[in-house]
Amino acid sequence: MIDIHCHILPMIDDGASDLAESVALARLAVSSGVTGIIATPHLQGDRQGLELMPKLLSRYESLNKILAWQKIPLTLYPGAEILCTPDTVSMARQKLLPTLGDSNYLLTEFFFNESAEVMSNTLSALAECGYRPVIAHPERYDAVQKYPELIENWFFQGLVIQLNKGSLLGAFGPEVQETSQWILRSGLAHTIASDAHSIRRRTTDMLELRRFLQANCPPRYIQVLLEENPARIVANQDMFPTT
Repeated sequence: MIDIHCHILPMIDDGASDLAESVALARLAVSSGVTGIIATPHLQGDRQGLELMPKLLSRYESLNKILAWQKIPLTLYPGAEILCTPDTVSMARQKLLPTLGDSNYLLTEFFFNESAEVMSNTLSALAECGYRPVIAHPERYDAVQKYPELIENWFFQGLVIQLNKGSLLGAFGPEVQETSQWILRSGLAHTIASDAHSIRRRTTDMLELRRFLQANCPPRYIQVLLEENPARIVANQDMFPTT
């Protein structure tokens, strides 16, 4: 299993507070069946945000060395979670946005109260620039909760739908849980990630998610969500259809 959305890098954002917590998150992930993690620190999609890239890559390389030294069997991939701003499309046209595992897949997020129009227009523009947008936790956006048909539109446009583990398990409240479970039942999710932030809350442990999926989804769908499509992202291959 590859976790494509995880704030495992130390002392970058609201994720791992230090190197020890990063290592603990890696160990916990491995114990729950995770073999790879894409490190996706928050990054604003403008020129000021992109100035942080050397720091992010340095932390990524340091953590990779520590994992190897401690013989933790986890492959770490570089990446970022891009907060879309008015300047993000301009950065995309210049091919400056960091992707997931050096693929064409771009993990995107928006302000939770962003309008459906702005989100749709931005995602379409990113795709026109040659990126494959992965929409992080769309179930948490106000517009999606109000107009769930947005997910169908995005799905059939070829955009990638990434649900959060915590959303399905109720960590963000009943409305988010209901929306995420509707997306799952409708076959409109491509993958599920931990979006882990710490060893105490929103962790890298995927066992409870697996139990939930086994009770609610066909085995083939689970394999696509947790195994096949994440692997296709790091291999820069097309998503396996889930509907």
